[in-house]
Amino acid sequence: MRGIWLVGITTAVVMAASAGADRIREIEADIAADPGNVDLYVELGMAYEYVKDWENAARAYKSALALSPGDPNIHYRLAETYLSDDKLPQAVEEYKAVVRLDAEAKTPFYHMGRAYLGMREYDNARAAFEEFNRRVAFDFNGMWYLGQAYEGLADYRRALEVYRKMYDLITGPYAGVTGVFGNADDLSKHIKKIEKKVR
Repeated sequence: MRGIWLVGITTAVVMAASAGADRIREIEADIAADPGNVDLYVELGMAYEYVKDWENAARAYKSALALSPGDPNIHYRLAETYLSDDKLPQAVEEYKAVVRLDAEAKTPFYHMGRAYLGMREYDNARAAFEEFNRRVAFDFNGMWYLGQAYEGLADYRRALEVYRKMYDLITGPYAGVTGVFGNADDLSKHIKKIEKKVR
């Protein structure tokens, strides 16, 4: 039975990749007929993202930006592509472009913070997650990553404040919530670990 399941999954992946390649060829033909259509380049970038071809996705989004440089949504797609491809400095620059172009943007701060954590730029990560959490009121994953940034800065007291606030929320009014931190039991174990660093 397990072998049949694996064959089914493999077949689905191959079919999806084939469908993605077919769609890419269709969009490229549309672009050849209408090279000034920014939406086609965005669609092409998304098609490349679908098949996890980050380099070509980035190339398509850059072509879209050449036609529409002030579009924050295209900058966001390019940033997400760079983040997926582990090109963290480039991702940060594109997220910064998004927030310059869209003063109400929230999510770019979250992803910018994740990129900064990946680069071990903990103070920048802290600033990004503080801004994200300020803009969204609260988000458990955003709070967790803010705590991680404080840990990276060896500011264990501030990390502990964040984690305890999270714990109070997920064992109280938001009981049962899970996230990148796991569940309430996982968070409790992490809090105990950090408490030892504060003593």
